[in-house]
Amino acid sequence: MGRATLKSGQVVVADVRAADTFWKKFRGLMWDDSLQPDEALWFPGDNWIHCFFMKIPIDVLFLDKHGVIVYMKEKMKPWTISPPVFQAKGVLECYPGTIERHQLQVGQTIVIG
Repeated sequence: MGRATLKSGQVVVADVRAADTFWKKFRGLMWDDSLQPDEALWFPGDNWIHCFFMKIPIDVLFLDKHGVIVYMKEKMKPWTISPPVFQAKGVLECYPGTIERHQLQVGQTIVIG
């Protein structure tokens, strides 16, 4: 699909895959431990996630319709559920440590594509 960058041009994630069908959203990262530091899964239109059947923790970015980070969760553990983030219009599931490594903050804009 592309990559996720800050408005400044800094690449946050080099390889973003889209979970843009029912089955891709259903499967997500369940049973998958192959996620790498430069990979993420994008859930367009979603405003909450669960980590059931996941093998690793993930960093999660909730973006509004303009790509602004409205909520973040670092190292969300398997078998947990995020709160619904009503302003969010998409969720980016990233390798653990992505938020810290790039010093991401609520209010920054992420461009996906």
